[in-house]
Amino acid sequence: MYNPHSRRTTTRDIVKLYVERKAALRQWFQANKQRVSLTTDIWISQVTGASYMVITAHYIDKYWRLKKLIIGFKYVTDHKGKTIANTLLDCLAEWGIEKVFCVTVDNATANSNALGKFQSSFSLLRADSFMMNGCYMHMRCAGHIINLIVKDGLADVDKSVIAVRNAISYVRSGTNRRESFEQKVVGRMTRGSLPLDVKTRRNSTYLMLKQAIKFRGGFDRMESEDKLYNDHFLEIDNDNRKRIGPPSYNDWQSVQRMVKFLGIFYQSTLVVSASTTLNAHKCYGEIVNIASKLHLLCCSPDSEVKVKAEEMYLKFDKYWDGLKNINKMLIIATVFDPRKKMQFATLCLEGLYGQESSTAAVLGETLLLILRNMYNEYAERYNQANVQVQQAQTQTQAETSSQNQSQNTKETQDQSQDIDEEMLDGYNPVEQRYNTLLREIGVRDTNELEAYLREAVENPEVMMGIEFDILSWWKVNCGKYPILSEMARDLFAMQVSSVASESAFSTSGRIIEPYRSCLTHYMVEVLMCTEQWLKQDIKVESRVLTNAQILAEFEYEDDLQREFGALNLDP
Repeated sequence: MYNPHSRRTTTRDIVKLYVERKAALRQWFQANKQRVSLTTDIWISQVTGASYMVITAHYIDKYWRLKKLIIGFKYVTDHKGKTIANTLLDCLAEWGIEKVFCVTVDNATANSNALGKFQSSFSLLRADSFMMNGCYMHMRCAGHIINLIVKDGLADVDKSVIAVRNAISYVRSGTNRRESFEQKVVGRMTRGSLPLDVKTRRNSTYLMLKQAIKFRGGFDRMESEDKLYNDHFLEIDNDNRKRIGPPSYNDWQSVQRMVKFLGIFYQSTLVVSASTTLNAHKCYGEIVNIASKLHLLCCSPDSEVKVKAEEMYLKFDKYWDGLKNINKMLIIATVFDPRKKMQFATLCLEGLYGQESSTAAVLGETLLLILRNMYNEYAERYNQANVQVQQAQTQTQAETSSQNQSQNTKETQDQSQDIDEEMLDGYNPVEQRYNTLLREIGVRDTNELEAYLREAVENPEVMMGIEFDILSWWKVNCGKYPILSEMARDLFAMQVSSVASESAFSTSGRIIEPYRSCLTHYMVEVLMCTEQWLKQDIKVESRVLTNAQILAEFEYEDDLQREFGALNLDP
């Protein structure tokens, strides 16, 4: 018979596991001097209201795999910049992390102040704490910016959304109501055909409205033929007000416009907010797509669509200023996609500002200048590291040779050895002579960056829908481009969003469930960190579902309900 452990025993075992895992991970970070990118976010306890700052490290390991590791879940007394900066500094010191590439945060003023304080303090640790003096260390969360644009631009259509939501809720609330609705629509109807949304998540609202529009005719017939449906909207809701609905002609028009706008942002949000897959090289393209689509809608013959698009474009400019104030690392990351290189960035700039535009030309030259300066800094660090390695190897060889010398060597043998050394004086091994030859003909003097940009872009065939693996490409070519591969390793670990995809398109914050609200701050950190570390070990990763996959899940569950419900298994 199983004898469960006591609460104290369980707590002790969990804390022991946390301490052991943390010690091993900390030792690895200190031994490898790994440069990391960070994301930070604030979580709030649903019951106590306590705030916690989660700090996650992202890096590409030696096997060219993207790693994500929660290194801190720290209680914070307030959300001020000084508190955030000090918490971040203390956490990195606790782990022995001394090199950071970028830090991704949302667009709050406190975060901007915090990163300013963090940069000035952290840069004192060592000369290479940041690359490029930390000029591009601050990464604004793309998912948060997208949500702000959507939220402000569509705030006045909430009543239309509520009307459609109430209509769907009525249809889904009973078998008889659903069957009545099915008789008024064309085609097969399943539970997944009309999903309800989570009010604080605009991605689910987008899916709900997109599906509802397909069945608009059915809702119109319900209004004209079903008395119970109309009576439903005469009832009083939980706020002691008449229930909003049924959706009118104007409501459907507003909803159709909303879906048009949400569709622009939804796919981009899924891309930029994927936390377990590579997305740094995709973000710039998604931002350009948003800008281009909003620009087209600004010219729409529909006056309301045009006004909305102009409002959103103004908001877009506020944060990204026509892509001029965007963090240039987002554009440089696309250059390290061997399928794109500089051609893609040039195409985007010319598409936004005109092929002969001086603005596009200036931005292109600025990008190349930053890229070359960045390469030169990495090359200098790489060469310094190589010199140190060679010096260490030479010293080791000298010590080994000294230790292996025989103490009983005869004088005649010593004289013979001296003669041999005189004869071989000036002789260079064949490898050294070959390297000298390469330098003379200029092969090794070729700049890696210029050689990479000069080569043709990759055009791989897509086999069975499997996406091109950029990390595998760099893993294979790291010997050819040793300096560029180090740059790629840091760029691809960069996170463009501080939130996961399921909450990026959301108006709610990150919430700690009530079951963990009674724990001490230390125990909350122990549980949150250990859980994520264990999931990393067993490779349990969340996956981003497409619209079709979500609806297919609904339909599959509905089919199971129909199949087994017909067996009358109820007692």
